[in-house]
This record gives sequence, structure tokens and C-alpha cells, in this order.
Amino acid sequence: MTTVDKHDELSIPAWAHRVGMLDLGSPVPPAERCEASDRAAVGERIARYCWAYDERRIELLGDCFTLDAIWEGNVLGEIPIGPLEGREAIVAWLSKFWPHQKDQRRHMILNTIVEALQGDEAVTLSYLLLMASTGDAVSMEAMGFYKVAYRREGSSWRIARLTAGFDKPFWPGKLETMSDRGRARHGVFERT
Repeated sequence: MTTVDKHDELSIPAWAHRVGMLDLGSPVPPAERCEASDRAAVGERIARYCWAYDERRIELLGDCFTLDAIWEGNVLGEIPIGPLEGREAIVAWLSKFWPHQKDQRRHMILNTIVEALQGDEAVTLSYLLLMASTGDAVSMEAMGFYKVAYRREGSSWRIARLTAGFDKPFWPGKLETMSDRGRARHGVFERT
């Protein structure tokens, strides 16, 4: 049994702050008028990441990341996922889920806030709701948050580091009974 299975109700709220994944700060007001367009652009980038994944557009998914990007995650601060390093490795890993997902996924990004924006770097926080539809039924597959660091490359903002915090495991079954191949497919590289 993992520690995620043993949680009491009081240990789950605010888990990301407790384990140091988040440090919610005060609002960052725009310093200049042009900064408002940068705020919109970083918000659009994370939305484009979600659209590209859900529509299985591998070339558009790759365009969301810097060449040296990092994708990492964690379930309740206890089960690390990744990190995956480099655009090619991230896109290869994400797209390996597609043959197993027979439903239509919809990543919904909510309550996006800008935590930092200075020069060519920005950080946002967003809630994540991941829904799925089989055409007959709709279900919630995962929920949590994305903490995203961006870097401006030319005229585009791209994801330099995406940290996903999940409020429950996003894989079927118990981690303890999952094969090493299944664990690797879900990005759980080390034994917990």
C-alpha cells in the first residue's frame, strides 16, 4: 500500500504547499502596457499545450516546448513522475498515451494566474481538470494543477518547465501491482 492510499482527510488539503511544490505569492501587477500581451501569450501557450495533446497534434505539441524543456509531476507530493528532459523525450512520452486512450480527452485549464513575469521569463499557476468522453459517458480522469515556467524564444513564449501536481493517481489500479513497463509508461521511474 502506498502512502497515498493511507491518507486521512486532513492530510490532503494544501498538499502541494506542504511538500514545497507551490509557494503562492501576491498578485504581480503588470509593470507596463506591453506586459499585458505577454500575460495573454503565456496563458495561450498552456492552453495550446492542452489543445495539441487532446487533438493529438504531435507537431503542435512539440512547438509548445523549448528544446531543453522539462516535464515533471507528482501525486500528492509522494509519487514523483519523471522528470522527462528535452522536447523530444517529452513529446515521445506524452504521445505514447494516445494508443491506450480510446476516449476523447479534454484538458481544462482554470484560474490561471501569473506568478512571475520579468524580461523573457514567466511563471503561471493553473488548475487542471482532465475530462474524458466515450461518446456515451463523461468522466473526470484527473485533477490538480500545473506550475509552468516559460521562456521567450524570438516572438514566442514556450514552456521551459511544466510541473504537474495531481490530487490522485492518473493510472488505473494500484501502483504496487503495476508492472515496471506500466510504471515507466506513466512516468514513475523509481520505486516508491
